[in-house]
Amino acid sequence: MKQNLSYKNIHIGAIATFYVIALLVRYISLLVVEKFPSIETNYALQVSAALATGLGPAIGALMAMLIFKRKTEYTPFGKSAWKSIATIVIPCIVFGIIGGWDLGMTCFWAFAYGLLEEFGWRGFLQYELRELPMWQYVLIITIMWFLWHLDLSQRSVLPFFLLLLFASWGIGKVVSETHSLLFCAAFHGIVNFSKHGLLSETPFLIAFICVIVFWIVMWYFVGTSPKQQNREE
Repeated sequence: MKQNLSYKNIHIGAIATFYVIALLVRYISLLVVEKFPSIETNYALQVSAALATGLGPAIGALMAMLIFKRKTEYTPFGKSAWKSIATIVIPCIVFGIIGGWDLGMTCFWAFAYGLLEEFGWRGFLQYELRELPMWQYVLIITIMWFLWHLDLSQRSVLPFFLLLLFASWGIGKVVSETHSLLFCAAFHGIVNFSKHGLLSETPFLIAFICVIVFWIVMWYFVGTSPKQQNREE
């Protein structure tokens, strides 16, 4: 009975609207990049094209929430504004010190892109599916997220699907526990950021590990008393 009620509370129209818009925006952005290959040689245009791709889930979520009057408890700042801000600012400073201004800004743009996607996948879609058993909403989000990447022919499909499955579970736990989309964006962004081959260099690898540890300690151990934990649970 409870499981049937969980499915009954899912707004299929809102989810369909979100997904169609997300797919359409990504498809258009890929067509533009393909039509204008010079984008790949210009840093500013690369950033703009990447952000335009991430806009799909964000715009889709906003439209679905506006049209169907859907709400979400998963917000940029979640349960702690200062932790959410520190989650983004500190890594940008760290990588900026190690690799210079350009690398610090690359880190920032990776987080900005992550926030656009996470507003859709976690802020809207996971919240809509939150009453389902975890394995169900994780699998649904993974499949939709996987198919949203229309350029699948350019990827190793099975490893990529498994990566998204793990991310849907891991980032999903992060947002359900902290309600912070900036924290989700940080995990999403740091993975994209690491694709630049930086982890092959020892200073960046150490910084990467320290940043992850910093996030975990800050969110799960700093300023959280046993009494607060019991209230949250």
